[in-house]
Amino acid sequence: MLELDDWDMLKPAWRGGQNVARRRRERPVAVTRAIDALRTQLLQAMKAEGCSRLAITAPTSGCGSTYVSVNLALGMAAIPDIRTVLLDLNQRNPGVAAALGNTQEQRIADLLGGAVAPMDYLRRHGDNLAVALNSEVPPNPAELLQSQSAVEMLDELTGVLTPDVMLCDMPPLLEYDDVMAFLPQVDAVLLVVDGTRTHAREVARCRQMLEGRTTLLGVVLNRGRAPRGKV
Repeated sequence: MLELDDWDMLKPAWRGGQNVARRRRERPVAVTRAIDALRTQLLQAMKAEGCSRLAITAPTSGCGSTYVSVNLALGMAAIPDIRTVLLDLNQRNPGVAAALGNTQEQRIADLLGGAVAPMDYLRRHGDNLAVALNSEVPPNPAELLQSQSAVEMLDELTGVLTPDVMLCDMPPLLEYDDVMAFLPQVDAVLLVVDGTRTHAREVARCRQMLEGRTTLLGVVLNRGRAPRGKV
């Protein structure tokens, strides 16, 4: 008999969300190439730094951190021997479900609060991508992220599924304290900035906030053409 590991025991994603390869094919070629290049550089940097848990955030809303998180996860899922977990921890404005075309309602507050086990909450996409979605905004996002139950949940998830990479889509760093509250649970941060709206002083402020607390693994420039005088 074929022995199944815990990863294989995860429930499959909703119908229409399971075909990771199809979703990659639907993207414009230029986007796929850019995301794949970012994926490769990121994996190399994470290996060099000994990182596995990565928080993805932005200085302010609308910079595209959820877009980058989802597409990085899909890109990593194309590598057969890398198991990736994507957590929608942007409880202020959850967007991973919509980006994946899902309408199923899930409360990640239940997962963070210990009301449901990771194996019962996460859904598997293809062979090596597992996703935790969120459809509701709780009254206490930052408090949930720094709760003992959240720490225990992450440890359980890591111990059971042993993912190679855990991507955490987070709210904007300068607008909420969620990222700072969650820093002890991640190894590094990836900052997504918008070439049409992000100011240099905002990037500098983010660097200052993270300095000495975690590794800023890189800064991703989204919408690279900035209007004169904007940045």
